[in-house]
Amino acid sequence: MRKYLLFTLCALLASYTALAESPSQPKAKGEHHRGHFMFDRMDTDNDGNITMEEHEQGLERMLAKRRAHFATMDKDGNGLVSKAEAMAAKAEMKERVQEKRQQKENCPNQ
Repeated sequence: MRKYLLFTLCALLASYTALAESPSQPKAKGEHHRGHFMFDRMDTDNDGNITMEEHEQGLERMLAKRRAHFATMDKDGNGLVSKAEAMAAKAEMKERVQEKRQQKENCPNQ
């Protein structure tokens, strides 16, 4: 559980750092680098600024995704993710990515 909390704190710190480095001017669509994408997702009214409310809502969305991911990895539902469960989740994710790539290759017009 401590590792999960540490990971979550690191992710939140990384998001805060990315936000702090983002310019105040809105970017044109498609003009995203790593930090700008997160900034644009949190700037829900597209005014080029993030209010405290937008920031809090963005963090809540990120936390909800992390919790859902944890629940997906916790196959036996005991509130703990073992190393075996984590490795199995990683393998499942790799399989899904490979399946999507194969589907794209088979249907290039999508």
